[in-house]
Amino acid sequence: MELSEVFVISAAILGSLGGGAGIIFGMSNWLGKVWANRLMEKEKAQYSKELESIKSSLLKDSESYKIKLKKSEFIFEKQYEAASELVAIVRQFLPPLLHQEMDWYEACDEIAHNFKSIIASLEKFLSKHGAILDEISRGLLSDAIALASQHQFEITGPEVPDTANSAADELYNKLLNAEQYLTKQVLNQTST
Repeated sequence: MELSEVFVISAAILGSLGGGAGIIFGMSNWLGKVWANRLMEKEKAQYSKELESIKSSLLKDSESYKIKLKKSEFIFEKQYEAASELVAIVRQFLPPLLHQEMDWYEACDEIAHNFKSIIASLEKFLSKHGAILDEISRGLLSDAIALASQHQFEITGPEVPDTANSAADELYNKLLNAEQYLTKQVLNQTST
């Protein structure tokens, strides 16, 4: 064999090996890109799914918060109406100054003379606002009604017995406590 033939054969062998290596390198390069793209798409889909889940959760939380806020606003409005109406009722029960030297004992006599109308007003108030009032407020108002109901029959003429007078005093204090309690609840809600 001649030297030129050996070079041709050697070049052919090296060329075929080099060409195969080039093909293998090219195939591995292409396969690497395909796998990388697939992994990238898989990760992108996973993150997109997680992002949608977070968005959905935030929307649900936002809707839930809006509903809670509307309920809170509704309850506040009803408590405000109840407190305002009770303030007006309590002021209505306070008798006018009949003479310059009228004292609290005489005022309680006037309150005792109005036990029947007080019972009617408080019953109407409880019927209208009882659902929004808490246990303490309902209790104070119910106690005031019970006092007036119990002592209304003691008033048979212009003179008011001492027991009815002290019941009127206690009744008025219960109403003031209920009024203060309800207005405090309303004012506490405005600060939050």
